[in-house]
Formats: sequence, C-alpha cells, structure tokens
Amino acid sequence: MDFLTIDVGTILFTLINTGLIFLAFKLILFKRIDAILEQRQHEVTDIYHKADDALTSANADKEKYAQAVAGAKEEAQGIIQRSEKIARKQGDAILEKARQEAQAAREKSAIETEQEVRLARTELQKEISGLAVQLAEKIMEKEINPDDHERLIDDFIQHIGDES
Repeated sequence: MDFLTIDVGTILFTLINTGLIFLAFKLILFKRIDAILEQRQHEVTDIYHKADDALTSANADKEKYAQAVAGAKEEAQGIIQRSEKIARKQGDAILEKARQEAQAAREKSAIETEQEVRLARTELQKEISGLAVQLAEKIMEKEINPDDHERLIDDFIQHIGDES
C-alpha cells in the first residue's frame, strides 16, 4: 500500500510546479488573453457606440421625415386652398359672363321688339293712309252733302279705332 501514502515532499513539489505553471501561463498566456479580451471589449464598446450613433441618426431622420410629412401636408393644404380660390374665380367669371350674355340677349330682344313695334306702326300708318285715299276716292265719286260727309268721317274714325 505504498501508493496510498501521503508524501509531503511530493505535495510541495506538485504545488510549486503548479504555481510555476500558473506563473508561466500568467506571464505568457494571460497577457495575450488579456490583450485579446481587452481588444474584444473595445470592439464591443465600439459596436455599442456605433449602434447608439445609428439610433441617434435614425431618430434624427425620423424627426426630419415627420417634419417633411408635416410640411407636405401643409403644402398640400395650401395647394388645395389655391385651387379652390382659382375655381371660385373661374366660377365667378363664368357666372359673370353668363349674366352679361343674358343681359345682351335681353337688350337685343328689346331692340328687336322695338323694331317690330316700329314696323307695325309703319305698316299701320301705310294702311291708314291707304284707307284715307280710298275714302277720298269714294268722296270724289259721289257728291256728298254735309251729313254724308260727317257720316263718312265718323265711319273712317270708327274703322281706324277698330283696327288699332
């Protein structure tokens, strides 16, 4: 049972060897591992900074977009208002033109009516003149006494009154 005995020298030797290996690892490997870990930490920090910058930029772009949308809405509202004003002006111009055309048509109609009245008067005067001539012929054909003459004039005046 020799293999189960505890030897203090072996334990000390093993501990010293372990310490030396640990010290060698620390001097050789841990510096490199620390450098790699530190480099990784910087990379992760840079990634976080870049992500923060990208988020800030995205928020700024979002605000610009919101302002652009608001500006576009205002511009659209302005365009609509200008279009409504133009449409109102055009509508008013069309109505005014229609009023003027209607007024011109009324005036033309009044002028035509007045001309027709004048023409009718002229024709009536011609007819009266013709009747007066016929009356004069009848008077010339007959010899009339003052009573007949008066009766013919009354008939003539009555005949003119019936035609008016």
